[in-house]
Amino acid sequence: MSRGKVYIAGAGPGDPELLTLKVINRIKAADVIVYDHLIDRDVLRYARQSVELIYAGKMAGEHLKSQDEINGILIEKALAGHTVLRLKGGDPFLFGRGGEEALALAEEGIDFEIVSGVSSINAVPLYAGIPLTHRGLSSSVVVITGHRHTEGGMDEHNWDAIAKIDTIVVLMGVAQIKQIALKLVDNGREMNDTVGVIRWGTTPVQSSYVCTLKDIIEENHRPFATPALIIIGRVVGLHKKLNWFERLPLFGRRVLVTRAEKDSGPLKQSLEMLGAFVIEQPTIEIVAPDDYAPLDAALDELGSYDTIIFTSANAVKRFMDRLWSSGRDIRSMGTARILAIGPRTAKSIEDLKIRVSQVPEEFRAEGLVDMLEGRVQGERILIPRAAEARTVLIDGLRKMGAEVNVVPVYKTIRAEVNQDMLPYIKDGVDLAVFTSSSTVKNFFEMFGGNAFKILERADIACIGPITAKTVGEMGLEVSIQAPSYTVESLVREIGLFYGNK
Repeated sequence: MSRGKVYIAGAGPGDPELLTLKVINRIKAADVIVYDHLIDRDVLRYARQSVELIYAGKMAGEHLKSQDEINGILIEKALAGHTVLRLKGGDPFLFGRGGEEALALAEEGIDFEIVSGVSSINAVPLYAGIPLTHRGLSSSVVVITGHRHTEGGMDEHNWDAIAKIDTIVVLMGVAQIKQIALKLVDNGREMNDTVGVIRWGTTPVQSSYVCTLKDIIEENHRPFATPALIIIGRVVGLHKKLNWFERLPLFGRRVLVTRAEKDSGPLKQSLEMLGAFVIEQPTIEIVAPDDYAPLDAALDELGSYDTIIFTSANAVKRFMDRLWSSGRDIRSMGTARILAIGPRTAKSIEDLKIRVSQVPEEFRAEGLVDMLEGRVQGERILIPRAAEARTVLIDGLRKMGAEVNVVPVYKTIRAEVNQDMLPYIKDGVDLAVFTSSSTVKNFFEMFGGNAFKILERADIACIGPITAKTVGEMGLEVSIQAPSYTVESLVREIGLFYGNK
């Protein structure tokens, strides 16, 4: 068996969007991923389903696996012929012990590659609004570790030289912060020099604290906890004016997203851009219909329909997948007029190079009925959609004299409770986002009496009046409702709502 290869890569400081494209490609290609404590789980979503995940669990004072054990795993998996990814926080060669792992591989003759990552030393200060260099304030930077990793400990540093540098960045220094402050002052640093301590930098739970070396020495400060980065120097004074991240409308707020996992990506990303800590708890799952016979029968006579109406992007995908798997393609649709409810549905159709004739101004069934008033007498209309849905569109078209064939292309079922998310929602959330009546009903069925506790202090955001009506029937008040029934409109309203608070 031929030997595999090991990639030692940096996953960045915490924000999954700071992953490099090269690291993403290595995650996608890996057979085995050995990852650290600070790796965001969203990062691992790029991995294949068949990947073997090994948690290395290295955190301050608590190592699930020793460095020698980790080295052994990398060697063992590579010798077995696997493509192995060693995924580390930040950059693997900056106080990340990536060099030690590479040396262990080199000694065994195992092929390896180092993939750079965005380091916390520049990303975390940036997210805290602290430039490491600034004209008139700082023209030099030094990065040191506060971790006691040798017998000499803190004394191994050249404190006389370090104290003369304009900006000092300390990694893994929380436990030794008082000793660091004393060393700097003893070597000429001013007692009133500014200190910034940034915890969980670049993530929605980031917190920044500014004090002085004197406060640190006299222990006149709030308690610090890991993971945190320490910055010392006059540039820390710019934090108050440049602190852009912690001023985002949803910063620090726990936001519950309940739509199907495969559909939640754009909504999650948009909320995170507003600073939210997004908790995904899908309440619906999209699955195949119980019986494909009605759809297959419709496909057999597809060319006979005058109009095909798509009510969701999921309907488009499922319909087209079945059309293709049956040995047909878009030519089978003949000259049928294609209509869509909502711009997202229309885009999913036009992405297939199929033109949409019209989209109603009001992105729901009622809007389409109004748009087609008096125009469908005698037409054959096909509506591929979810197995269970409102009958407003069907009833309206039939009243106008149309022959309507409704075929299920998928159905929604209640999802399972995401156990990984329970610790984040059990004490309540700040905002809950519901995008359909089924997400509301299923949420209450899934969590029972705990549903009210989770939503007790939460603002409720809904994508339209039908969803809002269902929320009201549950005894809750809707705080935010999108004027048009799209994710983009909903996110915009959420941003305005919290931006005005």
